[in-house]
Amino acid sequence: MRVAFVTSPPEAIGHDDEDRPLHEAAATAAGWALEYPVWSDPDVSWESFDLIVIRSTWDYLDHIDSFLGWLDHMEALGTLENPAAAVRWSLDKRYLVELAGLGLPVVPGTVCTRPEVVQRTLASIAGEVVVKPTVSAGSRSTGRFEAGDPRAAALAASILNGGIGVLVQPAVASLATAGELSTIVIDGQISHTVRKGPILALGGGMVGGTYSERIAPEEPTPGVRRLVEQTVVALDRLAASRAWTTKALLYARVDVAMLDDGTEAVLEVELAEPALFLPAAPYAAERFAGAVAARVHPA
Repeated sequence: MRVAFVTSPPEAIGHDDEDRPLHEAAATAAGWALEYPVWSDPDVSWESFDLIVIRSTWDYLDHIDSFLGWLDHMEALGTLENPAAAVRWSLDKRYLVELAGLGLPVVPGTVCTRPEVVQRTLASIAGEVVVKPTVSAGSRSTGRFEAGDPRAAALAASILNGGIGVLVQPAVASLATAGELSTIVIDGQISHTVRKGPILALGGGMVGGTYSERIAPEEPTPGVRRLVEQTVVALDRLAASRAWTTKALLYARVDVAMLDDGTEAVLEVELAEPALFLPAAPYAAERFAGAVAARVHPA
């Protein structure tokens, strides 16, 4: 079978090939052909693939309307994993409000679409705040600020001027010291977990000056594991109620933060193009390859 792991142009910021040797070895062992077409390449015959998997379309933010149009085309083909509807849902961080409504603990936040709502929300938070677009990736246009720092409102205004909503959150202290735990879920089952070091510097910008993920494998605590399992159940409920898919989602990444009271909360859920950190876990690539093959040749 022919499988497309969809990527971005080589010159795109964030283009990353570190997983390719693992993917290719696993694909060869599983007996299927793997290709890496660029999502925006007009010459790709998407109809020729048995399965299309989004893996590193990390330039989509610069071409969001075109990317959404490409998702529409993929939805019509019916060979995209994760399904296009699930990907669209994952692209907008408003999904956190929906997950909270399903009973999941999430990092609190307020979605703002008007400057006056931004001002009221910022004024209501006593400590540090995080400002980010509702549609973003790689911490783009995201900042952590002291209470009352005018740069927080300026960043929010810039985001709103770009036609995107703003998510304002109280900063979680542990993210600035211990970072977050990212758990990879493959075919509905927890595969592995990594810790990502702190990313946001106080006052705006990134730790070290540029976006960089410092990754270390880590065994999830029982609390983190329970929360990820609860998140998978919630995603399954959404998939069933919205007819995304009748199967488990091919992959998901659940990012978890430790709140100030010592409890865990969902920071983000990535269903579109998350890094899967396959080198961090033995057999993760083979596990993913097996799940991909099962989508075309169910057991």
